[in-house]
Amino acid sequence: MTAIDTASAARGGDRFDAIEALLARYPRVDADELAELKTWFRKEASAFEVASMASKEAIHAPYRQFRADHIDRLRPIDVVKGLAFAAAIVGLLLAVFVIKA
Repeated sequence: MTAIDTASAARGGDRFDAIEALLARYPRVDADELAELKTWFRKEASAFEVASMASKEAIHAPYRQFRADHIDRLRPIDVVKGLAFAAAIVGLLLAVFVIKA
């Protein structure tokens, strides 16, 4: 590893530890801390980091609650995307049957 890679990895470890500390206090976090948790889980964390966080027995309950409250729920945009996809499939199926008829 280069010096830059080593420094970056150290910051990543610090970030993981900071997120773990925030998660340990969940749901007693303020709005900025909640936003930080959401950003980390949705945009920054690798699958390995999420799995590592999930496997920590000390934060099992707040981790599960946070995931249920903010990550695993369907957001309105997810519902819209699902409906749009379903409409596209129905439209394609109708087009195929109309062309064959």
